[in-house]
Amino acid sequence: MSHEDVLSEVKDFMGSIPSGAWERATPIFLGIDPGSTGAIAFLHPGGNEKAIAIDIPTTKVMTKKKGKPSYRTKTDLGALWDIFKSFKNKFSKLHVVIEQQQPIPRDTALTGFTVGRNFGMWPLFLYSHGISHETIRPVAWKKQMGLIRKDKEAARLKAQKMFPGASLSRKKDHNRAEALLIAECIRFLRNNTTR
Repeated sequence: MSHEDVLSEVKDFMGSIPSGAWERATPIFLGIDPGSTGAIAFLHPGGNEKAIAIDIPTTKVMTKKKGKPSYRTKTDLGALWDIFKSFKNKFSKLHVVIEQQQPIPRDTALTGFTVGRNFGMWPLFLYSHGISHETIRPVAWKKQMGLIRKDKEAARLKAQKMFPGASLSRKKDHNRAEALLIAECIRFLRNNTTR
């Protein structure tokens, strides 16, 4: 999807939320899978069939390896801000949850650095725009969603059933699926602890 298509999808999502939902204390839950090929999910207060998930916008940055050009994927912060700008003046309604990530022992130094950068930039990005957030460990949301010891494809299939309107048809959409399930886990937990 192009940047313009993503912005259009987010704006359509915003336009489909009834004005009464904004006036009431109805939170809009966002789930973030912060990987370098991660995703952001937006849960609709009108029901799961209106939820959307998009890939985190990225850009290719050229580096050189032994004289040959090489490319690394980095988050496109300008494009990311364009997405969040759609919620301007409604940031207080957003309930953002980020999957907590950390390197694993078998990761290379570069992979560990990349994982740390991709996760660490989110709190800074959100805080700098006055958007509050929380984090959740992978084991916590996977346990809540019945996905302990299940692979990414199981997460995608579960999310397809729970969020029939979200674009999850490709195998590589597992990041979108996980972002949706992260948001749903927090929505479920918040709704069942406040009643």
